Amino acid sequence: MFIIDGIVVLLVLGAGGAIFSPKFRQLLRIRGGNAIDSATSAIEKEQDAFEQLKKKLPAQREMVTKVMAASNMAKSELDRRNTALEQVKGQFAQAKKLGASDAALDDLGSKFKTLKDAVDDQQKVLAEAQSTADEARHSLDQTIAAMQKFGQKVETDKSKAELAAALRVTAEARQSAQDITSALSAAGSASKEVDRQLEEARAANQLSKGTSTDQELAKLDEKAAAATGRAELEALLGNDKQ
Repeated sequence: MFIIDGIVVLLVLGAGGAIFSPKFRQLLRIRGGNAIDSATSAIEKEQDAFEQLKKKLPAQREMVTKVMAASNMAKSELDRRNTALEQVKGQFAQAKKLGASDAALDDLGSKFKTLKDAVDDQQKVLAEAQSTADEARHSLDQTIAAMQKFGQKVETDKSKAELAAALRVTAEARQSAQDITSALSAAGSASKEVDRQLEEARAANQLSKGTSTDQELAKLDEKAAAATGRAELEALLGNDKQ
């Protein structure tokens, strides 16, 4: 029951954090199934930022496509109006050649003026559309170049992070080796101390036997006692035989 309540609390806190904290939302994206309080590494944050920017690129590309399409449509409309204008010019030349009335020529002149104004207006529209399209395309190119550079930086930083991890492992291994060496050195010192104590004990034992002269006399006494005892045993054996 307590576990379920804890999960509910975490879910509630997670919902609140996701609403109010961009960093919290980033953490949830990276560590979706992990505990909320788990931290993310620098390279994970950098990779996440790169992935989020990549997701925005298609939308920008779509907008640039629409702007370019609008520019193309403006150009087509200008071509259509220029064609209509040329037609009126041809009609006017033909009508004048055939001796058309002033009213007919005036009507063609009015059409020409209207079409000429329309062409001028469309040229302005086209110029603005082309400028917008060029700017949008340039912006997209810059974004793509920046994304490529960012991607390369992420890969470089990823290599740096891996190198840092390798260096940490190397440092730990070196420290462990030094610790082992120190332990062996300490063990060697302890072994020497044991040897010293053994020699001191042997010396003390030897000294407890007296001086070398005392020891020599004691050995002679031991030999004399042994000889006396042997002589007595042989005498006893001799008497037994008689």
